[in-house]
Amino acid sequence: MEARFHRPAALLIISLVALFLWFRSSPPFPNKTPLAHGSQPAFSSGLNYTRLQPANSTLGFGAVVAISRANSPRQEHLLFAGNLTGIDITIPHQPKWSEDDISKFKAEKDSRITRGSAMAWLGHLNALRWFLDSRHETVIILEDDVDWDIHLRTVQVPLVSENFQRLTSSRDTYWGDLTKWEILYLGHCGDFFSVDDWEKLQHTTFPDDTLLPRSRMHTRTRELLESLDIYEGYRMLHRSKWPLCTFGYAVNRASARRILEELAPKETEGGCQAYDVRILEGCRDLDYKCYSANPELFHHIQAPSEITNANDGTDDAGRIERTGVVTTTNIACSARSDSFFTKDPATLKYLQQEIGEKGHCLVDHMEEDAKKPF
Repeated sequence: MEARFHRPAALLIISLVALFLWFRSSPPFPNKTPLAHGSQPAFSSGLNYTRLQPANSTLGFGAVVAISRANSPRQEHLLFAGNLTGIDITIPHQPKWSEDDISKFKAEKDSRITRGSAMAWLGHLNALRWFLDSRHETVIILEDDVDWDIHLRTVQVPLVSENFQRLTSSRDTYWGDLTKWEILYLGHCGDFFSVDDWEKLQHTTFPDDTLLPRSRMHTRTRELLESLDIYEGYRMLHRSKWPLCTFGYAVNRASARRILEELAPKETEGGCQAYDVRILEGCRDLDYKCYSANPELFHHIQAPSEITNANDGTDDAGRIERTGVVTTTNIACSARSDSFFTKDPATLKYLQQEIGEKGHCLVDHMEEDAKKPF
């Protein structure tokens, strides 16, 4: 009799405890905007990164290619960061561009491109030709001064791939149906637009705990996310609107050929400031099928610009730049941090396990926080 009397109360207590633990382990409602254009988000039971398979060493593409001139001092740290995080980076041979190469490349009338930007543009075209000469179906092209988070291969790329497949309704390959996209911006220096534009763009948002806290993001990135009412800790994936900088962009064979033959074989008549501006024009004005991860997964490090060096100290304007931040813009735990760099094989092996595989950021955050502007 006594046992029967207490059983309902015990069951009630157990149910309440279970309900409390379930709510405690679940994230807030994932999204104040539709998960995909025109659809409503579903309630999430929480992030579970153990279900994610890390991307392969080429991030699900046929190759990861870096544009870099011969004997560039940037290559050592670039390749170290790749080795640290398990990314296989190929650096195709790049010719030493002559003044004749640059002269033939420039528009015959009203050229606006600088010598440094022309050389960088030729480097991108060289990488695209290398890709088309290979047997790969896709490639992601990086500039040699880019940085990324230590979770790029293990968490960030798998999340972007998974959500890109959903956004484009295709699981044909790791990056979906290759006929549905032409340029995929995983690295850029901003793709900004208005709330009205956002409602019209095909898009999705998803949680990513590896994102830098919004208070530490670049001001313009933070303002964009806040204007769109995106939750803290969520990344966007959307049809590109105004993607500037080609820090890390993927193409397939059809789109690479189209860029080489139609869009950017040389500076357009009337002049163009840079390769990334011309690619932006393709996305914005010529209906190229471009998509952007926002915030970006790749951003450039604080280092002397090759373009600036070639231009005797001047640089192109209009791109969001670092503003005194010691770590890389919009990157939480930099793979190219000086704190990680080593030439000792045993230390490298330890760092590969702790940082690259386990995702432990071994940087002293107290020290880093003291350096960051608020």
